[in-house]
Parts: sequence; C-alpha cells; structure tokens
Amino acid sequence: MAVSMHVVWSKCEPGRVIYETHSIETVTDGSGVHATVDSHTYEISLRSRAQAESIADEEGFELYRKGEAWESLPEEEGLAEEEGLSEESE
Repeated sequence: MAVSMHVVWSKCEPGRVIYETHSIETVTDGSGVHATVDSHTYEISLRSRAQAESIADEEGFELYRKGEAWESLPEEEGLAEEEGLSEESE
C-alpha cells in the first residue's frame, strides 16, 4: 500500500508548515469492494524541502512536491536565514 506525503499549512498554528500522510486501501467484504482512506497529520515543523524529502525517504512515503506550503520552504535549512541576513546587510 503506497503512502503519500503532502506538505501543508498547520491548522493549529497558522504560518507553520507540517505534513500529512494518506493511504488508500481496497477492501473486499460482504458488501462488495470499497476503498478505505487512512490519513495522519504530523504537527512537526518542516524547515526545508530537504528535510521533507529526508522524512519521505526514511519512512517510504511518496512525497508530493507541489502546493503553496511546499513552495514556501527553502531548498535546504539555513538558506532562508542566509537570504534574510544578506537582505539586512544591504
């Protein structure tokens, strides 16, 4: 069963980027065939795309690299801080 990982905005703390996982499983029972969805929200702050990719690799998740929350993340940790420092020094 494949598990997809989505980078999203936290509903508990606006402005914080977290992730959710979703998996769909087909079940056959006395009623026929139907799908069940298993979803989890992880209130773990993501600081970079590299961190999200690392979590997905370690856990075997299929990472979806799209959306506003994904686009808001820097490529690697520290890049956003470095960019902010260079703007302040100008």
